[in-house]
Amino acid sequence: MNYLSAKETALKWGVNVSLVKRYCAQGRVPGVVFRNGVWRIPEDAIRPIRTDLEYTSEVELPELAKKLQNQKKKRNFHGLYDFTVIDLTYSSSRMASVRLTRQQVETIFKKGKIRESFEPFKVSDVIEVLNHIHCVDYILDHVMEPLTQKFIRKLHHLLMTGTVDEYKEQVRPGEYRTITSRPRDRQLLHPDKIHSGLAELIATYEKQTEIERNHILDFHVRFEEIFPFEDGNGRVGRLILFKECLRHDIMPFIIDDKRRSRYLRGIREWHDDRYELVDVVMEAQDRFEAQVELQKLRAAGQLWLPADYKED
Repeated sequence: MNYLSAKETALKWGVNVSLVKRYCAQGRVPGVVFRNGVWRIPEDAIRPIRTDLEYTSEVELPELAKKLQNQKKKRNFHGLYDFTVIDLTYSSSRMASVRLTRQQVETIFKKGKIRESFEPFKVSDVIEVLNHIHCVDYILDHVMEPLTQKFIRKLHHLLMTGTVDEYKEQVRPGEYRTITSRPRDRQLLHPDKIHSGLAELIATYEKQTEIERNHILDFHVRFEEIFPFEDGNGRVGRLILFKECLRHDIMPFIIDDKRRSRYLRGIREWHDDRYELVDVVMEAQDRFEAQVELQKLRAAGQLWLPADYKED
């Protein structure tokens, strides 16, 4: 019998690796082998049907979403919450040509200040980073809400308000674009069709009874193709990606700048070949899952510290 790894099986089933491992541990995949800490899944194994208990509801938050919300309320700057805010803001902004360093983003988040730099930086970069931090908090506060055009426009408004582009009237926060073409001869959906195009996309997405990772990625690709705003589409789209993963109890992910070219190529090739984008996302999921596990170990370590322990 031929076997696949958990990662290969996740790619085949269109789910995240942690869900495959959970199915195996629960004994819901016949014929699996666990050896040397690694799950081996039969090549012809069929993905189990998700039970009602696995679906999220407005009442019961998924574990990861609950943890992030709790840490946000406590203003925990040494946990998963601060990692998420800083890394998502830095990585997504970097792909949008914001040149601030990760350390500068961290200082803005934690202290409301900007670290000295030997290189000049744009005022708008600082404003957009601060705005993005507010956007991350917003998606955590509204993580279980279904997607609507009102929600998407609110995200864009939070992201672009007070920027230099708004001052120059090059972007209207929370308002759909009015232009039909962009540099490099990219043809876009006509502005008159943006509202109806998004309405159809959201309706198709929300009516699905079971949403997996590939459904969220498909929404992301089609959202980017509609390109509803003059600027900020990528950052808004990636914020939605993160929110929807939390909402549907799927391991979230952050696309870093090193994977930018593969991520963009994956979006372009999605309708013909989904492998590139899925592969990039699975790598990012593994990276975020490792951070989740690291935070668990740190939390466990704190629980076992002596009462009189003092850090040097």
